Amino acid sequence: MKTKLLFLFAWLMSVTTSCSADEPRSELPDTPSEERPKEPVEPSGNKKVLVVYFSHTGNTRTIAGYIHKTVKSDLVEIKTVDTYTDDYDALLAQVRKEVADEYCPPLSTTVENISSYDMVFIGYPIWVETAAPPIRSFLTTHDLAGKTVVPFCTSGTSSAEASYRLVRSLCSKSTVLEGIQIRRGTYDTAFERVIAWLQKLGIVKQNNDKGDEK
Repeated sequence: MKTKLLFLFAWLMSVTTSCSADEPRSELPDTPSEERPKEPVEPSGNKKVLVVYFSHTGNTRTIAGYIHKTVKSDLVEIKTVDTYTDDYDALLAQVRKEVADEYCPPLSTTVENISSYDMVFIGYPIWVETAAPPIRSFLTTHDLAGKTVVPFCTSGTSSAEASYRLVRSLCSKSTVLEGIQIRRGTYDTAFERVIAWLQKLGIVKQNNDKGDEK
C-alpha cells in the first residue's frame, strides 16, 4: 500500500509540472525599484520593437515588463475570446486537448500594424511541455516574415525546447533568436538574467553604464 501511495504521489507531481500554467504571481516580484531603468534604451540598429505575450496568472506578464522597461518597445498582451479557467484540473484537460489537436483559440487581440516592427519578442507560459495554445493562434494570424523573433517563457520544471521548435516552425521565414526560460525557483534572479540575455543577443550593449543597460 505504501509503495502504491508513493507511486501515485510521484505521478501527480509529474502531471503538475507538465502543465505549468505560469507560476503564482506572488512568486515573481516586479523589478526592484533601485534597479529600474530611468528609461528604456534604443535597441541596437534602432529597430522598432514589439513585446507581445500571453499570461494566465501574471509571471509571463512580469518578464515581458522587464524587457519593455529595458528596451524601447511597444507592449501588447495577447488575450483570448474565451478566458481560460483557473480550475487546475479543467485547465489541464482543456490544454492537453488543444495541444494534441493543434487548436488555435480565437483571440480578441490583433496587432494591426505588425508590419511596422523589425523585432518581435513573443512570451508565453509552458503548458503541457510547449507554448500555450494562444501563441499558435497569434503566430498563424500575424505575418512575421522577414522579422527577428525572440521567444521568452515561464515554466515549472518542463523544458522550453518544444516551444522553441514550435515558434521556429511557425516563423520559418523569420530569424528566430535564442530564447530565455524563467523556471520556478529562479525568480529572484530573473531580472538580472533578462538583462544578461539581452546583452548576449546584442540587443542591449554591454559597454553601457549600469543605469543605461537597464
